Amino acid sequence: MKYFYRPLFILLLFMVFIPDKALSASDSQLITEIKVIDNDSTFRYLYLYDNQGKKVLEMKYYLQDSTWVRKSLNEWIYSGNNCVNLRERIWYDNTWLISYTIDYEYDNDLLILETHNIYNSGSPTLFKKYEFQYNKSILATKKDFDWQSNNWQLSLETDFRYFENGKTDSIKIKEFQSGNITNQYLSTFNYNSDGTLHSQLMQEKTDNDWLNSELINWYYTTNSSSIESVRNKKWISSLSVWENTQRIDYQYNDSIELISETYMRWSTMFWKNDIRYDYEYDITNKLIKKTLFKPIYNDWRGLVSINYSNFALNKANDIESKYEFWGGKTGDLTTSFIPYMFNNEQSVQKGRSLKISYIPITETELYTPLVSNKMQLIPVYPNPSDGIFYINTQKYNLKSWNVTNLNGQVLKKENIAFQTGVVDISDFPKGIYILHVTTTEEQLVQKLIKK
Repeated sequence: MKYFYRPLFILLLFMVFIPDKALSASDSQLITEIKVIDNDSTFRYLYLYDNQGKKVLEMKYYLQDSTWVRKSLNEWIYSGNNCVNLRERIWYDNTWLISYTIDYEYDNDLLILETHNIYNSGSPTLFKKYEFQYNKSILATKKDFDWQSNNWQLSLETDFRYFENGKTDSIKIKEFQSGNITNQYLSTFNYNSDGTLHSQLMQEKTDNDWLNSELINWYYTTNSSSIESVRNKKWISSLSVWENTQRIDYQYNDSIELISETYMRWSTMFWKNDIRYDYEYDITNKLIKKTLFKPIYNDWRGLVSINYSNFALNKANDIESKYEFWGGKTGDLTTSFIPYMFNNEQSVQKGRSLKISYIPITETELYTPLVSNKMQLIPVYPNPSDGIFYINTQKYNLKSWNVTNLNGQVLKKENIAFQTGVVDISDFPKGIYILHVTTTEEQLVQKLIKK
């Protein structure tokens, strides 16, 4: 375990770190489409939101013979501001099959239970469960369970302790097997007088003693909270000393924007360069390029760069991963892990290039014109669409729906086996159709425009 967290920590830094100032997402727009080119494959992700800007649907397609083919969809179901269900479905044999679900339970808006199910031929099987306990609304304990032999088996317990100022004091992890503790790990945090993180000490329990395993120290630029260096050490128990293992150094420009991060590993008695990232900005301080360097022939050589362009409201609509001189044919696209901002969150997408489209939040959950002033109408969005329409399940308890042509002929119908607001008529020709919806309270209609 102690050798697992350290490489994972570094891997995440490799893939995810983006200066927030350079690519911070505006609250005024949301991503509605991402096209991804990865080797010889092209994928398309479409996103729908409710009128509060909460994500309700992700549709994934792949390109086959100039046609977008449905692959999977994720649907988020809300109660108030809380997501209570996540449904994953795959497109198989011309129908949507449920494949995975996560159910969430809350107490006073605090998540207390998360239950995962895997589906086989439409039947659910319990898979994982997470329980959360709080102390004065602050997470105190997280328990991980695996479903084994028709019982929940505790596999991991994580306890969090905090200082009075709210900063993390310690994190204790217990691993279980057949109800017995097999391993225990402890991380203890220390802070500087200005509140910045100073160190993290990681220990492993053997018999009744806590033994040192790893130490991480943070160093900062003078009179600043900007991190200058992060250094890792491992404990050599036979000598009772700390030995250097790895180091990350950061450099900033006059605007306090990150311009380079250098990763090093300890080799015998010296620090040896491992990898470096350089950041480039335009005159408005937007990140336009992130380049990976490796030491070759005693000098830093550029291998791959991530290039951000076609900005709108400080957001890059086009992102490409390209070879530098020492990586391949300079300027050619190459697959790598591309960091980008998905709305207000940092994300990573494997691929050669991303093309991102946005929509203002004020235009989410757009409703269609009335079918008839005398009919009971149900809001459906987006409308027109390419074939996927959505009904807000927080407002309507759906039982079934059918779609007819303008002559009243039923073309498609579906009984709602589980909570979903997806109406899929992607296979229909372009035109106008009528949606008839039955809820637990009433029957409603709406006009659908397939473009």
